Amino acid sequence: MKKLLIICGPTATGKTVLALRLAKKFNGELVSADSRQVYRGMDIGTGKDLPRNAKCPAFAEASAGRQMLNAKYRYKNKIHELIPYDMDGIPLWMVDVVNPDEEFSVAHYQCLATSVIEDIWKRGKMPIIVGGTGLYIASVLSPIETSHIPPNQLLRKTLERYSLEELQTKLKKDDPLAWNAMNESDRQNSRRLMRKIEIELYRKDKKMSTRLRRGFGGQAVRHKELNTLIIGLTAPYPVLYESIDRRVDRRVKEGIVEEIKTLIHKGYGWDLPSMNTFGYKEWKEYFKMPNAKCQMLNEKEFKNEIIQKWKWDEHGYARRQMTWFKKMKRIRWMDITQAEWLEKVEREVDSWYT
Repeated sequence: MKKLLIICGPTATGKTVLALRLAKKFNGELVSADSRQVYRGMDIGTGKDLPRNAKCPAFAEASAGRQMLNAKYRYKNKIHELIPYDMDGIPLWMVDVVNPDEEFSVAHYQCLATSVIEDIWKRGKMPIIVGGTGLYIASVLSPIETSHIPPNQLLRKTLERYSLEELQTKLKKDDPLAWNAMNESDRQNSRRLMRKIEIELYRKDKKMSTRLRRGFGGQAVRHKELNTLIIGLTAPYPVLYESIDRRVDRRVKEGIVEEIKTLIHKGYGWDLPSMNTFGYKEWKEYFKMPNAKCQMLNEKEFKNEIIQKWKWDEHGYARRQMTWFKKMKRIRWMDITQAEWLEKVEREVDSWYT
């Protein structure tokens, strides 16, 4: 029986620290499930918190039973070379997979992460998925039929001109079943509404509908061979918000502004999905119209506005993460503000693992 441990939950709950501790105790390797940390060069804004110079193919030379840990996997006619980070002797996979201007979807993640997990099992170790992107985690556990539907860039450019209300109206008309299945948070998310509209348009092609019915949707980990334990970390929202705010302040001190300058200098524009996420998008006006804004506010006040907006965006993201994970009934929740929660987690994992 193959074992898979999953550590999930909202941002700023210490998932990676816990996963690393468990990996050392139970002979595991980490597989990141973070939709932003897949991008190279986007380190501070996404909170990678990785040791310097830790990513190196030679890391595997000291690993028993394998000459090299870096691996090459094909997806959509492209070879992805995956090299793990050395996290205090524990490999961390699925970070820095693509450049900021490259496409990376849940279908990419499903294919690459599943391949990594299978490889970890072959080496006699336990894969530990750790992260807060619920859709990535779900894609490993079960096939997502729509994950292989490609983006329609022409349609997206058209839909970007729609207001939130117009997108809601269009989806209600085009695919009322999809609209009814969405929660309130998703209905207020323009990008998710656009994706639903995109999927419905794609399905109108009868040939593709046939392919989907034949199982065109992706490969997940085989259920009959899998024994999964899902641990979710949580905390009361006030505690969570304080932790998020401290992390944002730390990222500002670490140099988020300089990181964005470097990304812009390399030619990565604000129209990229990678740049249109919290930690980066809040700074767009600062870089594009600093002079106009500074006529009304000095630079320090302007930055403080941006930082506060970033914190609020992260708060909202944490709430959306909880909304998503609450749908997964198998999660065993641990409140990190409770006494001896860590010992409880270790006992839970030890009982399941042994």
